[in-house]
Amino acid sequence: MKPAPRPDNDSMRVNALHQLNILDTKAEERFDRITRLAAHTFECQFSSISFIDSERQWYKSVFNFDATELSRDISFCAYTITNNDVFVINDTHKDDNFKDSEFVTEAPLMRFYAGIKISINNYHVGSLCVFDTAPKQFSSTDKRALQDLASMVESELQKEVLTQAAEAMKRYQEQLDKTQKLTGVRNTILEKIVNAESLHSVLLDIVQAIESEYHNQKCSILLLKDNCLYSGAAPSLPDFYNQAIEGIEIGLGQGSCGTAAFTGKRIIVEDISTHPYWAAWVELATQAKLGACWSQPIKAANGRVLGTFAIYHPKAATPTKDELARIEMFANVASIAIERQKSSDLIWHQANFDELTQLPNRNIMGEHLKKALEAAKRNKTQVAVMFLDLDNFKDINDTLGHGVGDALLIDCAKRISGCVRHKDTVARLGGDEFVIILNDITEFSGLEKTAQKILKAIEQPYHLQSEIVHSSASIGITIYPDDAEDVASLLKNADQAMYGAKAIGKNNYHYYTKSMRNAALKRMTLITDLRHAIEHDELFLVYQPIVNMTNGRINKAEALIRWQHPTRGVISPDDFIPIAEETGLIIDISNWVFDRVCRDAMIWRKTLCPDLQLSINTSPIHYTDPDRCITQWLERMLVSRTPPQAITLEITENLLMDANASVSNKLFQFRQAGVDIALDDFGTGYSSISYLKKYPTDFLKIDKSFVHSMSEVSNDKVLCEAIIVMAKKLGIEVIAEGIETEEQHYILQKMGCEYGQGYLFFKPLKYEDFNALLEKSASTIDKSTMRSSCDIPRLPT
Repeated sequence: MKPAPRPDNDSMRVNALHQLNILDTKAEERFDRITRLAAHTFECQFSSISFIDSERQWYKSVFNFDATELSRDISFCAYTITNNDVFVINDTHKDDNFKDSEFVTEAPLMRFYAGIKISINNYHVGSLCVFDTAPKQFSSTDKRALQDLASMVESELQKEVLTQAAEAMKRYQEQLDKTQKLTGVRNTILEKIVNAESLHSVLLDIVQAIESEYHNQKCSILLLKDNCLYSGAAPSLPDFYNQAIEGIEIGLGQGSCGTAAFTGKRIIVEDISTHPYWAAWVELATQAKLGACWSQPIKAANGRVLGTFAIYHPKAATPTKDELARIEMFANVASIAIERQKSSDLIWHQANFDELTQLPNRNIMGEHLKKALEAAKRNKTQVAVMFLDLDNFKDINDTLGHGVGDALLIDCAKRISGCVRHKDTVARLGGDEFVIILNDITEFSGLEKTAQKILKAIEQPYHLQSEIVHSSASIGITIYPDDAEDVASLLKNADQAMYGAKAIGKNNYHYYTKSMRNAALKRMTLITDLRHAIEHDELFLVYQPIVNMTNGRINKAEALIRWQHPTRGVISPDDFIPIAEETGLIIDISNWVFDRVCRDAMIWRKTLCPDLQLSINTSPIHYTDPDRCITQWLERMLVSRTPPQAITLEITENLLMDANASVSNKLFQFRQAGVDIALDDFGTGYSSISYLKKYPTDFLKIDKSFVHSMSEVSNDKVLCEAIIVMAKKLGIEVIAEGIETEEQHYILQKMGCEYGQGYLFFKPLKYEDFNALLEKSASTIDKSTMRSSCDIPRLPT
């Protein structure tokens, strides 16, 4: 037998059943007489009135058999409540769905069944049924008669509902009459709600009103958010208790309040020390001197649970009817306050946020900008204001319709928001105009990078309502305090700069200030000069030797790039490599470096050092560019006949932190070809050890920050020693960078570090100087004279 399908409104139906308060009550003659009458009327051996709970069928009245409840999954009556008409099975043996039921194959050996739903407020909460051990026919007259009997059951239930409502009203009125003071308090609280006083103030008044009237009671109001309860007001409960239950997840057995919020029912725990709901918190409750807890769910008008209202007693206690009414009354008052606050929040949101994109609108944007300026003034930082206007939005709106235009604005809002930090603000002023507020600006490059990122994001195609739409944006940028110091002036400046961006060709950004324009021009000049440098041989390499710490031999070096600018002299890599990374020029530079290193390595290996190995720093960008991927170097090595053992690729943890399977595969391709991999600046990232397990690694380069401050008694010594020991266990050789003193050299050598690099040995050497060093080393080897590490030949620097 298959379980009966559940109605779409089953949860609401079950809630309606629970509101009848009839489940698990004693048998009553008013229902028993109806089941007897039904059995005699239809000449059936058995009859019942039952109610279908969420997971069970519970019997209120039975005739000629004993039963209290059974699982809903095997219930015939569960099918009945899904039918608007009488549900009839003339012969269960001939019905494929029911013939294997245990009620058919075993006692009571059911052959015939007829049932009719019992409804309250249009919810089918139960059924009246008759059944027999012999098959029967059930006529339309029989169906009407069964319906009449069901109506009698419904009448009895309606009487009960009305009786309960009348009794509740009576209790409520008696409570009001007996507690005029609390009624006055309630009215005062309602007045505060009307006057829009803060939610916390109102909830605190509710709690204090009861506690002042009933001195042995402590009250708590908890608010429900994301299935967890948070403190609304509980001034008399100990702080440690409030902190312990803060954010508790609701559920069955989660104390009185957690269970009440979960079930939507009042939970009365008369003795905390013995009740299973409190098993996990008995010790906490004892420490807080709490003996009983009665909790009432706070519900919205639609029945949704908003939180809980609870009364605690120092000892085990059972509530009176008056106390239950009082709990219910103030839970209702709390619900009014909470719903009023939610309505106020909704009104505030509608007043301050754009309805279409859900971004802040002009009102709240102005407040955000004002606060950002105040913070920048205190912290002596800058704020950037970007005014963004979509190019040709009117044409898109007019051509494809407002629906597509609205969808474009929504998508643009998401793309812009995805390009900025969480602490920044993106607002929509109206139409196709957006404002971006970038807080705590400390360097120009980050600001420009954000503008480029936004433009690139917006120019990507949009797939909207079966249309592919292309758009772009113009951005005006102004800076506080360089350009202006008030909100209105900054917005005006950004607006003017935006028109400047449109004037120079759209899909662009433009600075308002002369100083920022000059900085941008300087940067663009540097980019232009860098392109020129690549094409006109202004770049050159230097090599810093890597010394074998055991015998002082030099057969390794790191290739480092320098730029000899025709007018500015030598430019440090720190000044031009970041710009090369941002613009993608780093790939051209890296390819140039690789070709030069291969050429130099081939010459030196043939003439001076057959096992020379030169390492090259690689850029993360080079591993992800689809058109100019770094794996093209493998083909270049074949063409130039460069042995793979002559090259080491140095990678940083930044590459591995963002690496995917594609990057990992590229590293393995180099490794399989025979090229060694060195992990540079080891120890400065977040999860270096995990990288050693995932990626191929031949060398670890201990970052110079550890070596620089290393001494016999320093923590850095311990860290370096741990790195070396770990590397040896993994079969990885270690290179220590930044060795500047004999003490550092001695300590690392004693630890078993294989290689060293630093100014103690050599500064980076030009081609001619490194060539001379190799000649001297080769001469020394030819004479079979092995120098100690302290006798390493040094050249003047």
